[in-house]
Amino acid sequence: MDRSDMAPMSNCSTSQHHASVKRGVYASETDVYFTMHRGEVRLLGEDKMVFIIQKHDWVYPETLPPMPQCIAEQDQAAWLGAMTKCTKKQCMRHFGVICTRHQWRTQLSCLNTELSPQLLKQYIGYCSRSVLKRAQLYQWIRTTTGRTWLTEVGDANGLQRLSPGSLIKGYAPVRIKDKAPACLTESVSASSMEPFGQVMASCGFGAYTRHMGNAKRPWEYHEGEHSMVALDIEVAGYDLTHATIPDNYYFDKQCFCKTFDASLAAHYCAGPGIDSTRQRLWMHATCGPASLPPDWREGLKTTPRDYIPTERWKWPQCFNSMPDSVMRLKNQCTTSACRVGFDGYCYVQSAVERSCFCRNISYDTCKGSCHVFDNRIDYVRWLHDLCGAEEDWHGFPEDWHRLASVSRRDAIPWAWYTESFGLSNLSTGETNPSTSKQTCASSEWKQMSLLLVNLAALFTAVFGPKSASDPTTNPLNSILWFPRGIAVAAFYLLANAINAMLIQSTPTYEETPMTELALLWCTIPRLTWLTIILVLASPYKRSTFSAVATAIVSEALLQALSSPTIISTVSYGIKHGFYNPNTPVLHNLPAATYMYAGALMWVVVMLLSIVSFLIILLDASAPQDSPSVYSSYTQNAHLAAQLREPFLERWTWIEEKIAEYWIDRDWDFEHTPLMQNQGYVHAVYGTLPTKTPRGRGMKRSIVRVTLLAIVSTFSLWIAQWLFWIGFVGISAEE
Repeated sequence: MDRSDMAPMSNCSTSQHHASVKRGVYASETDVYFTMHRGEVRLLGEDKMVFIIQKHDWVYPETLPPMPQCIAEQDQAAWLGAMTKCTKKQCMRHFGVICTRHQWRTQLSCLNTELSPQLLKQYIGYCSRSVLKRAQLYQWIRTTTGRTWLTEVGDANGLQRLSPGSLIKGYAPVRIKDKAPACLTESVSASSMEPFGQVMASCGFGAYTRHMGNAKRPWEYHEGEHSMVALDIEVAGYDLTHATIPDNYYFDKQCFCKTFDASLAAHYCAGPGIDSTRQRLWMHATCGPASLPPDWREGLKTTPRDYIPTERWKWPQCFNSMPDSVMRLKNQCTTSACRVGFDGYCYVQSAVERSCFCRNISYDTCKGSCHVFDNRIDYVRWLHDLCGAEEDWHGFPEDWHRLASVSRRDAIPWAWYTESFGLSNLSTGETNPSTSKQTCASSEWKQMSLLLVNLAALFTAVFGPKSASDPTTNPLNSILWFPRGIAVAAFYLLANAINAMLIQSTPTYEETPMTELALLWCTIPRLTWLTIILVLASPYKRSTFSAVATAIVSEALLQALSSPTIISTVSYGIKHGFYNPNTPVLHNLPAATYMYAGALMWVVVMLLSIVSFLIILLDASAPQDSPSVYSSYTQNAHLAAQLREPFLERWTWIEEKIAEYWIDRDWDFEHTPLMQNQGYVHAVYGTLPTKTPRGRGMKRSIVRVTLLAIVSTFSLWIAQWLFWIGFVGISAEE
C-alpha cells in the first residue's frame, strides 16, 4: 500500500488524539467508528460520514490511539512487547525487484491476538481502580481489536457510555490532600504498601481528556531499541461521562477509598499532637466512617466542644478580681485544635483545652467581686457553661443553683440595710457569726411606733373641721393649714426618728444609720385619701378646706421624704434588669417583684400628680375672662382623641356633682361675696346671694384639687402597700 493511500486515515484523527482499529479506526472524542467491509473503511460519526479505502489490516503506528493512562502508570514491557510483535517493516515502494522505500507498520489482527485477555489480566487490577481509566482502556481495546470485553465476557458492561453517576462516591480536587497531615500523605497503604501519593495518582483524572506527548504521532518503532515506543499518553478526563466540570485535577473517591488502607497512617499519626485528629477527619470527610474504626471520634481535638477557639474565649465580668494563677491558666492550656469546616476537613486554629482549664478552677478559686450579685450570677453561669459538662468536675457548692439567681439579699437595694442588719451572705453560703447571738429588740419600741403613728393621725383630727369663726373669710386667705401640714409631717418624722434611735440602742445594731431608716419608714402607706373622703361628707366650710389642705401638705412632705428611698429602689432595679420583661430575673422572688413594681408605680403616680397639680394651678391663676386650660379641652373636645373626650366628660360630670353636693348645697347665702377687690371678699347681707365668676372658679379649683388629691393619695397608698408587702416578704425571710 502506498503511503499516500493512508493519508485520508490520518486526516480522520481529532485534535485530541489519533485512533485506528482492526477493521477500522475509532476516535473517542466524537464517538467515531471505523469499520471495514470488503476492503472499504467507512467512518461512522455523529455529524458526518467519510469513506476511506483500506486494502488490508496493516496500519501506520502513528494512527493508533495513544497509550491509555493506566497502562502508562504500570510496567509497560508486556504491552510494548505485544505491540512490537505486531509491527513489521514493509516495503512501501519498489522499483522492479528493488525496494525504494521501507515503512514500519502494525498489524491489527495481530494485536487482537497478542493483547489477549490473559495479557490484560496483569494490567486490569490497576486499571479497574478508577471507572474512568477502566473505560478508557476498554475504548482502546474496543477500537483497536474489536473486542467488547477485557478479560472475560461481560466485564465491560456499563463502560460503553458513562455518566456522572458512574463515579459512585463522587470526586474531589487533588489539592485537598493539602488538608491532610504529613503523617498521612507520607504513609503507605497497609494492604498494598503503595505510597499515599501513588494511590492518589492512580485515581486521578482531569476535567477534560488531554495528551502528554506528541498527540499527532503517539507511537513509533525505535530501531535502536528494536521496540515500539509510546510518544504520547492519553490522560483520562471527566468528559468521558459526557458532562463537564471546572478545569482542575481530581481523583475518584471510590477508587481511592477502596485502595488506600489508612490503618498504618493511624499508627504513624498517633500521639499528643493534632495530627491524629487531622488524619481521622480527613479520612472521614473523604471516605466516610467506613474507612475508620467505630471509636474514631474518641480523643478528637475539635472546637468548640472540647477546645474553645482563643478568639471566642470570654472572661466573666469579675475579670479584674481573678487571681493571676487563673489568668495564666488560659495561656497554659492553649494549644492547636481543629475547627471542622462545612466540608468536614480540619482547619487548624489556636484554642484553649477545656478539660485542662477546668481541672484547675472551681467556684472558690475566685473571690471578691466574683461573689457579689451580678458578678456572682455571671461568674456562676460562666463556670457552668465552661465546665458544667465536664466529667468528674465538681467545682460548684451544693447550692450553686441559688448562686446563679437573685438572692433575697441581692434584691434589697440599700447597702446600709444589709450591712446594718447582718443579713446572711448567700453568695458564699456563709453567715455572720455575730448574727446568731443577736437579740431582737423588744416589742415595746414596736408598740411605741404604732402609738406615735396613731397620734399623728389624731393630731390631724385635732386640726379637723370646726365651726367657722369668721364665715365671711375666704379660706384661701387663711394659711394656718400650711404650718399645720408641716407639723403633721414633722410629727410622723419624729416618730420615725425615735424608732430609729431605739434600734440603734439595741446591741449589734449600733451602726444602723438613723436618717436612712427614718426615711425608709416614711414610705409606710397612710390613709390620707380616706381622711379627705370623710371630709367631703361634711358641709363645706372654711375649716373643712383647712383639714383637706393640711392633709395634702403633710402627705406631700412625707412623699417628698420618701422619694430618696423609692427612687433609689427604681434606679437599682433598672441597673440590674429587674424591669426587663424579656429576662425575668426575679421569677424566684415574687416578693421582690411586688416591691419593685410598687416603687415604679409610685414614681409614675408622683410624676402624673405633679403635672396635674401644675396644670390646675396655672388654670386657677389665669384671668377669668380667658379660657382656662381645662375649659379649653372641654370647648375643643372635637379636636381631642376619641378616648380622651369621654374621660373629660366623665370627669367634668363628677366635678359638677361633688360641687353641688359639697359646696353649692351648703353655700351660706347670708354671706355670699358681692364684690371682690385684690383678693378680698366683702360680705353683703341680703335675701339673695350674688355669685361672681371668680367665686365660681375658686369653687371648681377647690373641688378639682380635692379630687386629684384623693386619686393621687389612693394610688400612692396602693403603690406603697405593694412596696412594703414585697419588702417585708424579703426581709422577713432573711
